[in-house]
This record gives sequence, C-alpha cells and structure tokens, in this order.
Amino acid sequence: MKKLIEKYLTNTINSSEMMDLSNWLKKDENKEIFKVYILQYYDLNYALQDVDIEQEYMTLMKSISKQKNSYKTWYKWAAIFVGIIGLSSLYLLNTSNEVVTEDNEITLKLENGDIKVIRENSNEKIVNKEGTIVSVYQDDKLEYKNTKVNDKELVYNELSIPYGKKLQLVLSDGSMVHLNAGSSLKYPVKFLKGKDRKVFLSGEAYFVIAKDKQHPFIVNTQDVNVQALGTTFNVNSYREDDEMNTVLVEGSVGVYKVDEKFDTNTSTILQPGYKFTWNKSQQSIDVKEVDVSEYTAWTKGELLFKMKPFSEIIKILERNYDVVIINNYSSLNEKRFLAKFDTETIEQILISFQSSEEFSFTIEENRITINK
Repeated sequence: MKKLIEKYLTNTINSSEMMDLSNWLKKDENKEIFKVYILQYYDLNYALQDVDIEQEYMTLMKSISKQKNSYKTWYKWAAIFVGIIGLSSLYLLNTSNEVVTEDNEITLKLENGDIKVIRENSNEKIVNKEGTIVSVYQDDKLEYKNTKVNDKELVYNELSIPYGKKLQLVLSDGSMVHLNAGSSLKYPVKFLKGKDRKVFLSGEAYFVIAKDKQHPFIVNTQDVNVQALGTTFNVNSYREDDEMNTVLVEGSVGVYKVDEKFDTNTSTILQPGYKFTWNKSQQSIDVKEVDVSEYTAWTKGELLFKMKPFSEIIKILERNYDVVIINNYSSLNEKRFLAKFDTETIEQILISFQSSEEFSFTIEENRITINK
C-alpha cells in the first residue's frame, strides 16, 4: 500500500489503483497511516519552506475532481491534508525516493537523481537536497530564479519532454527556452560567475538568450556546439535523426565541433535568416538562407511545412501527436507538401494531405498505417 500512496502523492496513480486506495482508507487505522505519509511527504519535499497551502490545496482538489464520482472519500482527505501541514510534530518512516512515471509525463531529474513529475496545469515548487526552493512551475512554465542556491559549484537538473507535449523553461540568467516534443535539456540550476553558460540538448529547442558578453551561452548537442552571447535561435538535434540544424532568428551565433573550441576564424558564424546543417553520417556542413518561420512556428503551436518531404513530415507528426506512423506507400516519402496546421487533429491533417496525393490510412489507438 506504501507504493499506492507514493503514486497518489506523485500524481502517477491510475483509476484502478485509486479505487484500491480508497477502499483501504475505510479502516480507521489505515487513515492514521495515510496521515503520516502525507505529513512526511510534504515535510521532505517542501522542507518547511513558505508553502502556499491554499494553492496546494486547490491543486490537490483539481486532481481529485478528475476522478470518477465514486472517489468522494478523497474530498474528506484533502481537508485533512490542509490541517496536517500545520502540525509541528514529525513522523519518521523509511521511504523510497523511487518515483514510477509514465512515458507520457514531463519529468525533472534533480541533482541527487530523484525524478519529479511535472504535472500540467499545476503550481509546484521544486526544492533541492538542502530544502531550498530552486524553481517554480506555474502557468505551464518552469522558472529558475532563486539567488540563494549554492554558487560554489555547478549543479544540474535535466528536463525531459515526452512526445505530444511541450514546455517553456526560464533559466537562472533569464534566458528562455521552448522545449519541443521528445526533447531533453540538461542545465545548471544556477549559472556561475566566471564560467560559460553551457546546456546539453537532445531534441529541439528554441532559445532566447539573455545578453551577457562575459559569459557565452553554449548549447551542446551530440556532435556540435552552438555558442551565443545574446541572441534568438532554434536548435534541432534529435539523436535518431541523421542531421542536426541551427536556424538563427536574430543576433549572431558560432557553430563548431564539440571537441574544438570556439574561434571566430574556424567556427561557422551564422547571420540572421540562415540555417546551419551538420550531416552526421557524411560529417559535412551546409549553410543556406531559409525562411525562419518554418523552423520556429512550433513555438506558437503551429506546424508549418514549406515543400517538406513527407518522410520528414512523418517524424514531426509522430513527435507532436505521440503516435507511430507506418508508411507502406514508399513513393509517398519523396512527395513534398506546402501546408500549415495549428489545432487540427492527426486525422484531419492526414485527410488534408489526401487532397494532394491519393492514399489511404487507418488509425488504431496511437498507431497509424498508411497504404497506397
């Protein structure tokens, strides 16, 4: 039962498990055990910080209201939760730091290895091992702005975004990052004076960098570094793709191999409106002028394809809609499409492509099969 309580507190419990937990709480002795677990959980995770009890209560109530009406017992225990937060006594129990997560959840890996589930439409405070609040998640944005964090050594968090979701992140220097579906970013909780502002990206992200000439901002991908002082650019570097690219919106960036150092004479310097492409298999570089809107539309919730091959469109649709697409019509891969979507479903998008090219498709849960 300990596991079920932990899953409830970390918002990873399913409907069947919720029913089991609700039935277990019908016994008075189990109610007392439940109180202890809640007290300990919030004491450890908030470490007696200035917690907004009313906000935490409302968040809990919202999560409960999504369950079936048969779980009305939980409303009573939400009220108990508010009361026991104010208790001064502490209960000591042996608990595990392991958090069971689903593949479709946004997760944050803390410096001590703990995994925190970031619940959409919630307000949460993230604390480090010393009990200091290092970031706040609200309005679907995770923001780091606590100057009280240890500034003697670099400490990293890692944010992972599943397929079908996106997240906005504000780093400790005020730089803003939009993380696309299927991406992860490792970054310092606080950038340190005298050290480069370096982050590690797998996937796609749109960066708006806070200006700081003394501390270059470096995005490390698998093969290439992108360095900026204060600028706006998009980086696409999914590990499974054969190409990595950077598109500069404004400012200036230098691109160079990870085993080299930035040098204005040897690094590739991009100007606004240009795209840098690194082909992993061919170990080759290509720089050309592009329409940046095609590469930044996703930050506005749009999908913009400008004569893009269907084989590439499939990858983007899989990531954005968390689906698997099996294309049995191979010649369709080379067809190029001009299209723009925002609120359409995956089915509506495929139907729109059918108006330009004849093919059939079937949808079974999250699996889509395309045939001639």
